Formats: sequence, structure tokens, C-alpha cells
Amino acid sequence: MTGNWQLTTGNDFTGALIISAFFFALLVIAELWSRLGHPKPEWTRKLVHLGGGIIGISLPWLIESPWVVLALTVSLSSIFLLGEKTKLLKSLHGVERKSRGSEYYPLAIFLVFAIAADRHWLYVSAVLVLALADAFAALAGTRYGAIRYEVEDEQKSVEGSLVFFFVAFLAMHLPMLLMSDLPRAVCVLAALLVAMLVTIFEAISLQGADNIFVPIAVVFVLQKITTKPLPEIAFQNASLITIIALVLLLAWRIEWFSVGGALTVILFLYATWSLGDRFRWAIPVFIALGVLAIARALLSRRRERRRLKVRAISRALIVPFVFLLAANSTHLYDFFYAPYLAAVAAVLAFILWSGERPLRAMAKGVLAALIVSVPMLPTEYVTLIAIIVVVAIVTFAYARLGDPRQWTAASFLLALLAGVAVLAMNVMLS
Repeated sequence: MTGNWQLTTGNDFTGALIISAFFFALLVIAELWSRLGHPKPEWTRKLVHLGGGIIGISLPWLIESPWVVLALTVSLSSIFLLGEKTKLLKSLHGVERKSRGSEYYPLAIFLVFAIAADRHWLYVSAVLVLALADAFAALAGTRYGAIRYEVEDEQKSVEGSLVFFFVAFLAMHLPMLLMSDLPRAVCVLAALLVAMLVTIFEAISLQGADNIFVPIAVVFVLQKITTKPLPEIAFQNASLITIIALVLLLAWRIEWFSVGGALTVILFLYATWSLGDRFRWAIPVFIALGVLAIARALLSRRRERRRLKVRAISRALIVPFVFLLAANSTHLYDFFYAPYLAAVAAVLAFILWSGERPLRAMAKGVLAALIVSVPMLPTEYVTLIAIIVVVAIVTFAYARLGDPRQWTAASFLLALLAGVAVLAMNVMLS
């Protein structure tokens, strides 16, 4: 059975040979087209991605052992990497933009194969999204993309993102409808929710990282959301749409996030909303965004032009997200809530700091801790005081070590220290 990690069989090796033969033929066709037909480099690259995904769909029916799939996909990734280094695989590495998507692609298929186990509808959904949505979005964006937006140093198009969403929806909806016993309404709403999420993932992914993040997100979110009752799935869709509208409106009004930065905030906010226990995990982030909006309105009079992009926001939010993920994984929501608040408050204080002296920065830390900790009031005064003291101290240290122009290693470590310090206090008091 797929995903059981049993020893290999003769049928597994036969299946691996069949897959290898088809993939080798695909690479030969793409290389001949690239060298003789001189098409656009993106076309041959997407031919390999599209064809490779279609070939990869057959894996669960040809191979049972994940060990064989692992050996096969690692070999393909190594070949792609070698082709990039030696400039031999022109069909894959002819594009000007820097990307590791080709090397990630086979590894993503293995991870989906291992996680989906014998749920073929889940595996097929993830691989179809990986193969079809990205390929059609890239081709549509290249040819018809008129409305452009920046994600770090890459240009993407609204048209390409819309095509990605539509194809991703169908790529998940049809396998669920035809290969599972899930109710029709669940198939529609679950595919709609995950299509919105992975479209945002694809939009903010850099240097081909979407080839890893998108299929893994499909598997994890789809398998979780399809276990929920229909009203809960509908509520999650409405919540995500509301968060998207609010953050995009806020980003447009305060002009502090790039488009990619705003999309990153959307993903984090939805994670706090859906993974946290009750609404109190999302409320501190909504409060922090409100404070940033007010701060931006004041700073605009000083012609503050800084815009927060994907990398900066991702690095800033990784620490609070770790505590959120720990709470969701262990279901110890009360235990991890105070460390989460301390991390969010530290991040808010660091963003608000604009080069003032340490004592003034410390005052901002106290203010940030008070604002973010509002959901804890009027109880747990000892924990509240601990959060305020810890955030004030790390903000003081940040004013001496940090850089207001970028998120440095010191920023990450101090935000982590704030959460860990409050966590240690929780352990001592428990």
C-alpha cells in the first residue's frame, strides 16, 4: 500500500523503468524542440513541467514503495541540477530568471506521494495543480498579462494568477468529485478555498519555491478541510475572502506593503484565524495592522516611502507563526498563547522603531506589548506584566543591534527570545 514504506517488489522496479522511459522521452522531445525550433524558453520549460506532471500521476498505480519513488525523484532532481550546472538542459534552464523550480519539482512529487498515502484523489489533486495550474498560468501571463505586479524582483500578472486559480480549482474539484465519496458541495467549497490559498502561495513564491509549497499546501489543507462539516467549510471560505478584501484595502490605503507583502500578510492572518483556538489568535494581528495604519498615516506627512515586501514580512512573521503552529500541532493553545503574543508584540515594536534611541525604543516596546495583549485583559496579570517587561527589554536591545531598514538576524533572534522567555516563565509557573 502506498505510503507504508514497505520493501520494494519487482513490480516497483518495472514501474520505475516505465516512468523513467517516458520521462527520458519527454526530455529528448523538449531538447530537440528547444535546439531546433527555437521557441521561447518558457514554453519548453513548461512542456517538461506539464508532461512530467502527467507522467507522475500514474505513480501510485505503477509503484507501491515510497523508497523507489524517492530514488526515482532524487535521481531526476540530480539530473536537473547537473543540467543547470553544465548548461546541457537548455529546455529547462534557458529562462533568464533565476529558479530552482525544476529541481524542486520531482521532490515535491515524492513528498505528495508519501503524505497522500493511498488516498489517490488527494495525490492526483496535488500533482494536477503542480503540473497544470503553474504551466497554464505562466503561459497565459507571458502572452496576455497586461496588469503586472511586483513580488520582490520578479514580475507577475493578475491574468496569470486568475488562470492559476481557475485551473487549480478544477484540478482539485474533479478528482474529489470523481475519485472520492465526498459530497458535491464539499468538493466545490473545499476546492474553492484551497485554490484561493495556493494561488496566493504561488504569487509570493520566489525562485521556483512554489513547486514545493503549492503541492504540499494542497495536500495538507485539502485533507484537513474535507473532514469539516459543510457550514464550517463555507465559513472558512467567507473568512478568507473577507481577510483578502480587508488586507488589500488596507495595503492600498496605507501604502506600506507591496502587493507581495500584502499577500504574505493575508496568508499569515488566515493562518491565525483558521489554526488558532478561537478568534483570539487573530485579534492581536488585526490590532497590530490597525496600529501600523495609524503610524503610516502619521509618517506619510514625513514622506515615508518604505514598502515592506515578501522577504521582510516572511522573516518578521516566522517567529509568531512557529508558536501558532506549535499550539495547533499539540493543541496546547493556552500554553503557547502568551509566547505568541510576546513575539507579535516584539515584531510590531521592531517595525515601528525608526532609529530612535534605546530608551525611546523601549517605550515603543511597552506600548506594542500593551496593545497586542489587549485580548488577555482583564485576567492573567502576571503573564501580561511578563510580556510587557520582556518586549521592552528586547526592543531596547534591538535599538542597539538592529537596522530600521531591514529585518536582520538580530531581529529574528530577539523576537524569538521574547517568545521563548515568556514560554520559560509559563513552564516555571505551571
